[in-house]
Amino acid sequence: MMNDKAVSEAIGFILILGIVISGIGLVTLYGYPVLVKEQSNTDVKNMERAMIVIQNDMKSLCFKNVPYKETTLQVSGGTLAVVNASDSEAYFTIETSTPDGTYDSGPLSIGGLRYRSDRGTEVITLENGAVMTRQEGAPGSAMLAEPRWFHDRDPDTNKTTLVVYIMKITADEPMAKSGMGAVRMSLEGTTTSVYTPTDPVRVTYGPDSDNDLSVAWENYLTGSSVGMQRIADNQYQQNDVDKLVIKVYTIKIYGI
Repeated sequence: MMNDKAVSEAIGFILILGIVISGIGLVTLYGYPVLVKEQSNTDVKNMERAMIVIQNDMKSLCFKNVPYKETTLQVSGGTLAVVNASDSEAYFTIETSTPDGTYDSGPLSIGGLRYRSDRGTEVITLENGAVMTRQEGAPGSAMLAEPRWFHDRDPDTNKTTLVVYIMKITADEPMAKSGMGAVRMSLEGTTTSVYTPTDPVRVTYGPDSDNDLSVAWENYLTGSSVGMQRIADNQYQQNDVDKLVIKVYTIKIYGI
């Protein structure tokens, strides 16, 4: 007759081992993607804050006469790259008529800084003084931090002024960074042009085909800060302008 004293122990071990393996499988199947997603969301939020810090540094260079800025940041879960204005498709064009004739700025290339997530589809861009976000492969974009354009009326003279800021990013070579790094930049030059429009001022935004931020710019330009009217795809018009001021800042990135 066979001895079956150890059968119950063996069955119990097999059941416990099965439960442990099943638990590990469930955690791997359902828990790990959630952890990865949460880590990706944390990395993106950190980069959004870092981009806003860099935006403020650029404002200090342009508006506070600070000659040089350096910001240390941690680039996690993706890559931060410098897009040279000469290599970027993105641009702005300003057109109007003046007493001296037609004014056409031509394409004013802007460049920028761009972060792409490795774990997700988020793309965060600092372009022309604005921080924007979008999803890779999907239409639409949103502005996280606005630039400094404005359309204002002098209460004493009742005259209106439209101020357009163009921030042009340049670099001596292509740059990209993951991990700990420092964004080093300086203001290389500033030009200011003042016009007296006799016709509406027309602004055209040319998006980068690889990073289309048209929706974010449309929402901003037609919002309360600037108050333009959309007249065509990526074309906007401000009818009430007595004075047009265009300031172009050239910012050089030395390293990231």
